[in-house]
Amino acid sequence: MALPARAAGQAGVTLVPGPPLVRPVSAGQIETFRGTDGARLVLTRRGHGGRRAIVVAPGLFTHRESPEHRALAERLVDVADVFTVDVRGHGDSGGSFTWGVREPSDLATLAQRLRSEYDRVAGVGFSFGGYHIGAAAARYQVFDAVAMVATPRSFFILDRHFLLRGIRRSLSALRRRRHTMRSFSLFPRRGSRPDATAIVPAISPTPLLIAHGTRDWLLGTHHAHDLYARALHPKSLLLVEGGSHAEGMMIAHPEQLAEPLMGFLDRWL
Repeated sequence: MALPARAAGQAGVTLVPGPPLVRPVSAGQIETFRGTDGARLVLTRRGHGGRRAIVVAPGLFTHRESPEHRALAERLVDVADVFTVDVRGHGDSGGSFTWGVREPSDLATLAQRLRSEYDRVAGVGFSFGGYHIGAAAARYQVFDAVAMVATPRSFFILDRHFLLRGIRRSLSALRRRRHTMRSFSLFPRRGSRPDATAIVPAISPTPLLIAHGTRDWLLGTHHAHDLYARALHPKSLLLVEGGSHAEGMMIAHPEQLAEPLMGFLDRWL
C-alpha cells in the first residue's frame, strides 16, 4: 500500500520581528503505511516539500508526538522533510513490538517507498530505534546516511547505569508518558537476531554517525565507542558533553545534539 499523497496546503508564513522572513514549519501530517506482515503503521510527516527525506525511529518508551521528537523534527526540517514513525506496538501503530525482529524491515519498506518521491533518504534512530535504523541500513542498504543515537551495543547487557539509576528514572518517565509501547511479543532468544556490534560494519559504505551523551543514565559511552570501533568508514562519533539518554538530549542539550546531527545529514544527503 503506497503512502498517501502529500497534502496540497502548507502552513501559513510566520513573521518574526524584523527581517528575514522565516520559512514556516509544516503542521504535522499523519500518514500510514503497511509493515511487512500487513500491520498498519503510523507516521507524522513534517516539511517544506524538498527532495530529501529523513526517517526517524523513536526509542522504546517514546513515540512520534513526544515533546522530544516534535522538537527534533522542527529542527531537522531545515535539512529535509521528516517522517517520524511509531514503530509497531507503539503510539498509534498496530501490531506488536518484536524487539528488533520485524521493525528494521518495516522501516526499510518505508524508505524504499519514499524513494519514489525523494532523491535522497536518511535514517535517524534513538536507543532501540537506532538499532532498527542501523539494521535496516545494513540489511537493505536503503539509506544515504544513518545516525544511531544512544544505541545499545547488545540487548543482553545491563549497565551499572541501568542498575543504579535507570530503573527508577525509567519508571518515572513512563508515568508521564502516553502512547508509548502498548503491545509486544516475547523477547527473542539470544542469537535470533544480531546485536548492533554485528550490524554496524555492514552499514558501510553508507555514512554513519554514532552519537551518545556523556551522562547517559541508561547506557555508558562504552556502547558508542564499541560501535564506532566496529563500524567501517565513512563514520563519525559525537559525544554530547553532559547529555542524557537518547532523545532526552533534545530537552536539556538540544543545540549540542541537533546542530552536529543537522550538519552530518546536510553533508551526506
